Amino acid sequence: MNKTKRNKQYIKKNKTCKVTQIPMSDKDIKAIIDVNAIKNNVNFLKKKTKLDLMPVLKADAYGHGLIEMAKILRKLGIKYIGVATLGEAILLRKSGDNGRILSWLYDIDGQEIKDGIKLNLDLAIFDENLIPKLEKLIPKGTVVKTTMFIDTGINRAGIPYEKSLQAFKDVASKPDKFEIVGMMSHLVCSGIKNSPIVNEQLRKFRELRSKLEEIGIKPPLVHIANTGACLNYDVSDFTLARPGSGIYGIPGNDEVDKNLKLAMTVKSYVIQLKDVEKGAGIGYDWKYIAPRKMRVAVLPIGYADIIPRSSSGKLYVYINGTKRKVLGTISMDQIIVEAKDKDKINDDAIIFGNGKNCPQTIFNLAKSGDAFPIEILCHTGYRINRTYINK
Repeated sequence: MNKTKRNKQYIKKNKTCKVTQIPMSDKDIKAIIDVNAIKNNVNFLKKKTKLDLMPVLKADAYGHGLIEMAKILRKLGIKYIGVATLGEAILLRKSGDNGRILSWLYDIDGQEIKDGIKLNLDLAIFDENLIPKLEKLIPKGTVVKTTMFIDTGINRAGIPYEKSLQAFKDVASKPDKFEIVGMMSHLVCSGIKNSPIVNEQLRKFRELRSKLEEIGIKPPLVHIANTGACLNYDVSDFTLARPGSGIYGIPGNDEVDKNLKLAMTVKSYVIQLKDVEKGAGIGYDWKYIAPRKMRVAVLPIGYADIIPRSSSGKLYVYINGTKRKVLGTISMDQIIVEAKDKDKINDDAIIFGNGKNCPQTIFNLAKSGDAFPIEILCHTGYRINRTYINK
């Protein structure tokens, strides 16, 4: 079925609905997600930490698709899912996910907090001053599953460590409103092995756990380990690990970990081939001048999608198995690359792959743009069509 016919069927089927996004059939940039890579990473991180996992699916699952990734992970036996914002948790619940979902950023004065309570979502308390406000919002007869988010040194959102014991006591004193199901914190630099900063954070977190046990408070879900800590520290005495980027194959820093498999491949395609004369400028501001008469290909992808503009002049893509330089400044919607005589309209152009289907990975793309791999993935644009393979 051709694209025009598919789109007509889409409109006919949804004629009473307002179309709020580009139909999948009209998204020509492809992000291919390898489900087997996800499965490998989940199994490895479980084995490495000796713990159950709470995969973090914030920022649209690091660009991999929140709702679909949640479905995949539930099928892999994941009981707990973490997201950053309560809005993400609400979206996931309304998509049909009935499992445990924890979020730790929200507006206490917004409607979302009331919606989150109604939807039986786990909530983290990240500020001790929120406790009385949250208590007033909880309807009579409702008990909210609560995780206490403790700041052990990163100095972002989190209950200050010196106030954490009292905060636990305050919440525990209201069992008709709160059920303390967890305690969590976040690490400063877990990508560094044996960091004195991280070691001190772990010491404080364990110390708090011991003080809580002494007064009869024992949260069943205790977690501090992001991907870096899963790989570099012994966290087996906790009850959960909370990896984010590692689920998708990225260890949380700029280094490759051979045990993790990259899940995402991004492809564009050739929409035009043309000859450019020697001395002609290419792209905005003519940052590239053709050194000879040359053939070029136009690809409909740019910095609005996933490619950092800062990689202009340094980026390559792969077409028909060969490396091609991206010429000139990267535009919002297009890049221009070197072409060969064998190239044809609609030929695939791989922007980055998993290291096997293409030598260039997200790490190479990030290096070319002086960017962080996770940062790039989180900027996966809405014009990109994600497909999930399980081979």
